[in-house]
Amino acid sequence: MSFKSLKKIFVLILISSVLLSSQFIQASAEDVSSFGNSKDKIVSGYFNYKTNINNIYEGSPIEFDSKDILVSDNKIEDNKVVINYGEVAKFNIDVPETAHYIMKLYYQIPDAHVLPTTLEVRINGDFPYDELRNVAFYNLWQRYKEPVLDRYNNEIVPDVMSVNIDQSGLIVDSSGRERNPLLIPLNEGTNELSLTSIEGNILIEKVEILALEKTKSYKNEKTGTIEGEHLIVIEGETPTLQNSPSIRPGSWFNKDLTPYDPKYKKLNYIDGLSFKEALQFVEYEFEVEESGEYHLGLRYLQDAKVDFSVFADIYLDGEIIYESLENYQFKYNTNFSDTVLHNDEGDLIFDLDKGKHVIRIELRIDPLQDILEEIEEIIYEVQQLSITIKNLVGNEVDKNRNFEILEYIPDVEDQLIGWADRLSVIYDTVQEIEGTEKNISAFASVQIAEKQLRSIASKRREIHIRVNELSTGTNSITSHLGSLLEGMNNNGISIDKLFFFQNKGNIPKTAGFFEKTIDSIQRFFISFGNQSYTVNQKNSDNLQVWVNRPRQYVEILQNMIDKDFTPKTGIKVDLSIMPDPNKLILANASGNAPDVALSLNYALPFDLAIRGAILDLTQFEGFEEVASQYSPNLHLPAMIGDSVYAMPETMNFYVMFYRTDILDNIGIEPFDTMEEVVLNLPILHQQGLNFFYPTAGMASMKIFAGTMPIIYQNNGRFYDETINRTLLNSKETIEGFKKLTDLFTIYNMPYDVPSFYQQFRDGSLPIGIADYGAYNLLTNAAPEIANLWDIALMPGYYNEDSKEVERWSSGGAESSIIFSDTERKDESWEFMKWWSSKDVQIQFGTTLQTSFGKEFMWNTANLEAFASLPWKSQHKEVVLEQAEWIHEVPRVLGTYMLERELSNAYNSVVLDGEDLRRAIDLATKRINRETNRKLEEFGYIKDGEIVEEYYTPYLEAWRNDDE
Repeated sequence: MSFKSLKKIFVLILISSVLLSSQFIQASAEDVSSFGNSKDKIVSGYFNYKTNINNIYEGSPIEFDSKDILVSDNKIEDNKVVINYGEVAKFNIDVPETAHYIMKLYYQIPDAHVLPTTLEVRINGDFPYDELRNVAFYNLWQRYKEPVLDRYNNEIVPDVMSVNIDQSGLIVDSSGRERNPLLIPLNEGTNELSLTSIEGNILIEKVEILALEKTKSYKNEKTGTIEGEHLIVIEGETPTLQNSPSIRPGSWFNKDLTPYDPKYKKLNYIDGLSFKEALQFVEYEFEVEESGEYHLGLRYLQDAKVDFSVFADIYLDGEIIYESLENYQFKYNTNFSDTVLHNDEGDLIFDLDKGKHVIRIELRIDPLQDILEEIEEIIYEVQQLSITIKNLVGNEVDKNRNFEILEYIPDVEDQLIGWADRLSVIYDTVQEIEGTEKNISAFASVQIAEKQLRSIASKRREIHIRVNELSTGTNSITSHLGSLLEGMNNNGISIDKLFFFQNKGNIPKTAGFFEKTIDSIQRFFISFGNQSYTVNQKNSDNLQVWVNRPRQYVEILQNMIDKDFTPKTGIKVDLSIMPDPNKLILANASGNAPDVALSLNYALPFDLAIRGAILDLTQFEGFEEVASQYSPNLHLPAMIGDSVYAMPETMNFYVMFYRTDILDNIGIEPFDTMEEVVLNLPILHQQGLNFFYPTAGMASMKIFAGTMPIIYQNNGRFYDETINRTLLNSKETIEGFKKLTDLFTIYNMPYDVPSFYQQFRDGSLPIGIADYGAYNLLTNAAPEIANLWDIALMPGYYNEDSKEVERWSSGGAESSIIFSDTERKDESWEFMKWWSSKDVQIQFGTTLQTSFGKEFMWNTANLEAFASLPWKSQHKEVVLEQAEWIHEVPRVLGTYMLERELSNAYNSVVLDGEDLRRAIDLATKRINRETNRKLEEFGYIKDGEIVEEYYTPYLEAWRNDDE
């Protein structure tokens, strides 16, 4: 060990001892109470910024050609300034006075980028407020109108295509909370406008600055009855235009929806599970055959907010013609039913001239802006009080300890009651918005949090005991309120049809009771017939492929096969949804196995291979080329000797997540090494915070993904050249295992975290190591911290020999295999090559996301394909770099015992306080005994003698060749 490392450890121990001893030193009442009442939160959002705006431009619009004001060296194409991903374009804008202006960009998005193009907007080198760090510009999309049928004659979601046309858009709050365009401060004279693309590419043609429209002009609203028989029906599932590729049609066996068939799936509504985000819109073009007055109705379902409305702007020919159509309320409605757009006076009347028209429905959330901002403020303040109390009494709750909290935080009861009162006002406000005095289930979390606050306040001597109820865990106040914020961002509306009508009697009728009863009977008998994508649908002439995924995935893949793979190769393929992957061994033994199986857990192929059930893929031509598409060590779990029995399909990457806002506030940078993590733990602990390590999120069984990394990062290994004796008790492995357990036994990392996702959201664990699952959740289900977190490489240990930080981590997820009994070996390999290829993986991942929503993130193991998937570009760069450090533990005879005993040793040391050496020695004996038993079972040992060596598979050479 180097002198530098010894010095770091000495300093760490010194700091830790001081901090630990300070837990028992009483802080002054003045110091602690002032921290509890801290108003030092950085108020950098537009919601607070706009309250201080008093100079707003009122003059005429000023327009600039982008190429004329460009001062950076960007390319010019077709008189437009090109800003590609990662590039910056700088413009000089001259304005007549110092004031706040609205800004409009005239632009084109040149490619079919699934994610919105996102710009950072700096004014004179700075961000006046946070919303300018993330300004979204949406591409426009259309779905192909021709129905797409699968081989079972069910309609499936057609592909989308981008509409690359010139657009214009005001700079607005991308969250949709702020109703008006953002007001941007500019000084009299020349100002520098800097646009940086942090996602996607964009071409800027013009920049325009405008005055804020003080009052909007609407037409006088017409209501009443009208005469006539004309009816125009617009099917909701076929919008002409949409600004998100993931807005999709859905299929429902519901006789009230059209089109409908009791046997075959028909796309018959716009799915509210995809049409749900503020600022998303769908647009329908329709034709009026005769000028006149019309009412407008919709058949819709809205179950996103229980007992509460979803809001939308209704545009007719590009305008919101009536004030009532701004933030129109779509009431809670769990069954598709009809509504006619109306105001307090009656049904609205629309004057329509003969010819083509366009209606747009755009989801809004701005009526809830004040409520959402208030809830976020309460969450922040509750977290601050929780940190203050934990600094006083420590992180571990002692129910037997008496503590006079009022001596240190005299106004703690007032704070708790104050928050409860504010939540009560919030609940009254939402009842007023909804126009009801009944309970609103969508805001039940507000009532729960309010009651919890009053309960804590009523027993002041127990406040320190109940501190975790403030902001720690799934039942805490901040958790309830955070979940509410998440729910408020779901504004889903499902639309079956729109209809302009004159006579209400002409509106398409919903099915009556007897019709629905007959339909239910039909559906019952149809259910006994052939079912699509089941293993029973077997055509002996076709390649049989079982897929261990839900139906949505199978539908997309089967469609791709029928359109691409079969025409190219002549090989017909039947996909089936796998009934139970754990029964594949039995299926193989009974002769019922498929030719190919996809999406198996990466550990399962070894169990099949050692029993001769699947093929060695190295025998096929082109294997090395296919295998080279992946991180080399992903192949290890599927190897026996030099043979490889599976191809990786997806990867479960591990990276470090961190809250940028919290780390900035406490003045620390993201950690590069585990030494840095340990050295900074006292600073986190001082703030009532901590670091998350993956073992804390696992149940009692700590799998390799948690126990392996630090051991490998310290040059430890589990097996030598052969597997007869484990290296668990080798010097390097013990050193790595000790560093792992020391994180919890010495440095006080949390050893049991039910939900890192939840505690990362509430800020109590603002930094830690987690996987793809956490990434998907935080990307798609944590709107209250959007743009407040980032990812970095997994911290590791510096290696003096290699002169680099070693970041070895797990990465296995799902794999694909070919069964030994197949009579179509070459066809199976052709299919596997096709499925593994870059272009197919890109198409599958993109289609999955555009068909079913952004949360369907395909984590392909094909590294080149991953680089082109619709994920945030900066994050893809981190994941791809971390993928170079993937190193799975080889699967060999008895590996399950190694994983189990390593977990047992961890639990013995961390939870039971057992001596590490003793725990390792016991684990080693059990592992060796079980390994030898398995070697004997499979014929490698006979009568106690080794008859054939079982060599440990290693792939370091692949990595060296790549370098």
